[in-house]
Amino acid sequence: MIKIVGLDILDLIGFSSGVLFVLRESQDNENVKVSFYSFDVNTKSIATVTKSAYLLTKFGSSFTPIANQLGDYVSCDAAKLWNGNTFVIYSSGELGIFDDQGKLIKTSDLKYNDLPARDVAVDNNYIWSVVPEANMIIKYSLLQNRVIMRIGGESSSTFSKPVSVFEHDGYLYVCNQKNHKIKRINLTNYTVEDYKEFDEPVYKYINVNGNEFVILESGVYLL
Repeated sequence: MIKIVGLDILDLIGFSSGVLFVLRESQDNENVKVSFYSFDVNTKSIATVTKSAYLLTKFGSSFTPIANQLGDYVSCDAAKLWNGNTFVIYSSGELGIFDDQGKLIKTSDLKYNDLPARDVAVDNNYIWSVVPEANMIIKYSLLQNRVIMRIGGESSSTFSKPVSVFEHDGYLYVCNQKNHKIKRINLTNYTVEDYKEFDEPVYKYINVNGNEFVILESGVYLL
């Protein structure tokens, strides 16, 4: 593993040749100062990027109205849907859907048994999210506006406080904070297997053109 940065990471998203990340530089009673950086896998170098570059990568071409309406555009997770809309969700379960012009067309809360879901991975016209306090992941139908499947549960050992989910090449990758594992789920038959295990909590996994990145408790790494 190659350690990229070990500071206070607030967000990590992939782009064509690496990842963009947001660092907390300082904080006072009312404001958090952040900076935006990129890591290029070809040159193994870190460079500063503009806020606009980060927002464009995260939300797409309509990033300006989306970011203006959100206010806090860093702590949410976002994904492009099959129809060009943008799906945004916070760790509280609060979600928003924006059309391709950046207009907010839906706001709601995604919960399972009153427990908030977080993070998003798109699977055709469905999304997957994790429910950390219930040790499960859920499949949510945007068309039916309901949860249609869950994997795991409070009494199950499948997951151990799952905190994020990522889709790549027909598989879901679920990061588990408590047991330090990434679980991999085959989206064809929903079988679950151990994929990676670490010596510390793992919070996020991203695959960019075959290059794997993780956020661990001690920082961001290229595997």
